[in-house]
Amino acid sequence: MKKEDKKKLSVRELINKYQANCDRINEIGEACEREGRARTEAEETEFATITRENQWLQMKMYAATADHLRENPNVAADAVKIIRENASHGQKTEILFVRDLMMVQDVASGGIVPLNVQEIIKPLTEGFILDKVGLPMPTGLSGDFVWPMYEMVEAQILGEGVELSDTKIPFSKMTAAPERVGIAIPATHQSLNQSDGLLEMIIREIMPKAIRQLLNKILFSTKKANGATNLVGPFVGKAASAVTLSSVPTFKELNGMKASVLETGVDGDHLCYVMTKSMAAILEGQPVNAQGIYIPMLQNGTLCGLPVYTTNEIRDVQKTYKKYNGTAWADYTLAEGDTVKGQVSKASELPTTGNTSGDIYAIAAITEYIGLGDWRYQPMGLFNSLRFVVDPYSRARKDSVDFVLNCDYATKTLRPEAFMLGKVSAN
Repeated sequence: MKKEDKKKLSVRELINKYQANCDRINEIGEACEREGRARTEAEETEFATITRENQWLQMKMYAATADHLRENPNVAADAVKIIRENASHGQKTEILFVRDLMMVQDVASGGIVPLNVQEIIKPLTEGFILDKVGLPMPTGLSGDFVWPMYEMVEAQILGEGVELSDTKIPFSKMTAAPERVGIAIPATHQSLNQSDGLLEMIIREIMPKAIRQLLNKILFSTKKANGATNLVGPFVGKAASAVTLSSVPTFKELNGMKASVLETGVDGDHLCYVMTKSMAAILEGQPVNAQGIYIPMLQNGTLCGLPVYTTNEIRDVQKTYKKYNGTAWADYTLAEGDTVKGQVSKASELPTTGNTSGDIYAIAAITEYIGLGDWRYQPMGLFNSLRFVVDPYSRARKDSVDFVLNCDYATKTLRPEAFMLGKVSAN
């Protein structure tokens, strides 16, 4: 066996062992969650051993990668060649992102791609609220994602020479349970073979945008995302108790939200407003005060001295459908293959003339919300590794290749009082 082949084999073994360890950690966590218990003493010992071993495996992978890149300067092009050759032979290729590395793995060829995982995470976080308020998004986490919580204690006032009594600080901990997030994008064999940049574009641009969009929905929606159990943002369940705002919120109302959050004792170092892009545009045209010098409420991306993050995921859209039966509009349940001719905001806006039997319109009732929160108390992190698979046979009948990305994210609301939701009144 050549020296290079032996090195590749050892890297694959390191990856396999690392992934097996991560799978075992997830098994332990799922068992504890399912049975509603903490880890047993044996599980605690196994968990600590696996965590230490994964740290050692990561160091070995870094060293192997550095050696491989030094000896193979064209490794990125070689990796793309491996993927295309595997696809043409109906063979699956796995690409594993581990902390600062991205590795291509297949039973026949093997290899390493020198793509830093930050090239994937960076475009995600640059359009993400954590980047807006200056907080990092941890990656490559393993084991427990735990934050210690403690209650406030008071100092004592005593006379001279009087001994202080002991003060105990009651600690507790909050643990986040990671959940799988995934996306699959099909592409034809022809586009894969003919386009030099397709693979790179999917990895660096399309998939991070799709993941970011889902994470935005998780963090800012007032409802749980489909399939989520623990991956829940701070505004879920707050719609019913949301602060009532004017149809065009005033500076006094929004500044009052800020004051209310700060009154809870939150330090506010990472406070940020969240609203839709359309609402931000409206506030950019509204004055702080109708009298005196004209100063817009929202300018240079700040409102009441705080940064503003915009996403349409914070608004609630409820869609119902009407179908024209030849004489009137009737309630309708949309079926697969139906074509929606148009959309209105309420039933009274449905067209009264020019309708054809079978026309379908959507009625989208939109509720605008404005959120405020100190995002230090809503940490989010990427666990274990990103798993990227190029699968040429699942869609073989369509002569297509599936690009599939799976990863595990976790988030937790550490202090619910650090977040407030305002509901914008309808016009």
